[in-house]
Amino acid sequence: MNKLVPTRIAAYLAAVFIAGAAAGVAGGYQWGRTSVFKPGGPRPRDMATHMIDRYTKELTLSPEQVQKVEPLVQEAVQTVRQLHRDNFKQTDAIMKGCNEKIVELLDPTQKEKFRLMEERRKQWMKDRGAEGQRGRPPGPPPDGSRPPGHPPGDGASDPAKAIRLPEPKR
Repeated sequence: MNKLVPTRIAAYLAAVFIAGAAAGVAGGYQWGRTSVFKPGGPRPRDMATHMIDRYTKELTLSPEQVQKVEPLVQEAVQTVRQLHRDNFKQTDAIMKGCNEKIVELLDPTQKEKFRLMEERRKQWMKDRGAEGQRGRPPGPPPDGSRPPGHPPGDGASDPAKAIRLPEPKR
């Protein structure tokens, strides 16, 4: 058997593994953001109250039971909040590392396009209240528009929809 064949197989398997891991991280991050704190559902700060009210009603808890359940729920909600913050930081670090490796593979024109894509993404994240900042609720704007590079309806073919950012000082 040719020596190149096992090397190619190993390289393809490694590439598939890395692509799967990246997709898993991105998908898990998005699923976590949307499934735990859905718009229309309880806000994180109201989650404990919502849970206690629901348990009290549906389980017909006595006042003594409510007093015992309440601190347990409060503690769980605080733990989930911290986990959410930590997960966001870890995901951000992973994606920054990935982006650094991608930039190394690009030519100068592609690097500039990539830089602009990242600036638009950061602005979009900031505008939608991500990265720990308070803003409007997560999700696309009410009019359904999205910045270029964010499907569906990315508007990439319409320059009027593109976010114009100042060039960095060199």
